[in-house]
Amino acid sequence: MNLTVERRTRKAVIAGAGPAGSSLAIRLARSGLEVTLIERSFFPRRKLCGEFISPECLEHFKDLGVLADMMSAGGDRIAETVFFSMKGRSASVPSDWFGAASKSALGLSRAEMDLRLLEKARCEGVEIIEGAAVNGIVREEDLVKAVTVRLESGERVEVEGDIFADATGRARALARHASGEEASRPRLVGFKSHFSGVEMPSGRCEIYFFPGGYGGLNYVEDGLANHCFLVRADVVRSFGGDTDSMVDELVLSNIRARQTLGNAKKQFDWLAVAVDGFGPKELVPAPNLFAVGDAGAFIDPFTGSGMLMALESSDLLAKALVRGASSLETAAEGYRADHRSKFARRLRLCAVMRRIAYLPMFAGAAVSAVGLSSTARKLLARSTRKGAEAGGSWFL
Repeated sequence: MNLTVERRTRKAVIAGAGPAGSSLAIRLARSGLEVTLIERSFFPRRKLCGEFISPECLEHFKDLGVLADMMSAGGDRIAETVFFSMKGRSASVPSDWFGAASKSALGLSRAEMDLRLLEKARCEGVEIIEGAAVNGIVREEDLVKAVTVRLESGERVEVEGDIFADATGRARALARHASGEEASRPRLVGFKSHFSGVEMPSGRCEIYFFPGGYGGLNYVEDGLANHCFLVRADVVRSFGGDTDSMVDELVLSNIRARQTLGNAKKQFDWLAVAVDGFGPKELVPAPNLFAVGDAGAFIDPFTGSGMLMALESSDLLAKALVRGASSLETAAEGYRADHRSKFARRLRLCAVMRRIAYLPMFAGAAVSAVGLSSTARKLLARSTRKGAEAGGSWFL
């Protein structure tokens, strides 16, 4: 059966106004669709994230018309990422190895970045509904007819559309309602706060391995540094959820982390989120419902390419919907194929690297090994990004 959308102007409804959702809204609005963007929070808002914007993202920002806004927001230009074993051995990956036109990455808070993308979507004519929590969908046969949301006032409303996109990240708020999938038991927990008094030079991102996890540190705006770390859920339970104790006993067991963060001062309470796993998810949970960004595939934070994948996947989906304007089946097939072609290899590589990241002895050995070879470091850096498609099968 060829599923078609016959309205003169199609309406797209997107849940989630992070980088995937807002960039998709901008792209679809420019393609002539009527777009509604639903967001649970009110912006600006803090968001748990490494807040490392890789150099390739800047090309997407340029295409979206927000590059000047992003670059003037006061973030840090990051020239290199340095990985540290627990005993202080290190390996550096210069940002210009990623092969982007820009030679540096950007450290910028999600509060600032997401707000600028949302405002650009508004300028493109996107209808924005903030403070609206998704609590269900309305079906008409196999198709999604509407999203039901609860507003801050407590009122429940339905937002109708022709095409729906789940950009709610790992929560997969729409996809779970459409497919009935159950949330998995969390395997990891992520934590984040901003710090003052960090003893690290600007212009770099540092990654620290420690027992049960790893963390990252880089400056954002206002002279503050973002510290975000990921720990096995069983380790978190063993500390009774005491995050400060975990930092003192685990994170700061890394010699370099103790040097940079030992005297730093936390600026707000820890944000925390449970993580049930990594890798690809179902991209088309219903014939007219598409998953984008982390809702479609979640890549390991140590790659620094999460926001890049959000922007890349929204570009893929927007193009697939335009190409398949008269057929949802064509759009779905094109999106699945393009997504697999662009991301499958890098996700497989990260699955291998992940096993090393949570074992300090092996992580230390890996840091030492790649530290001896700039060729190996460059191959690894490229293989977690778009270079994976062009770089051959050196690893997998």
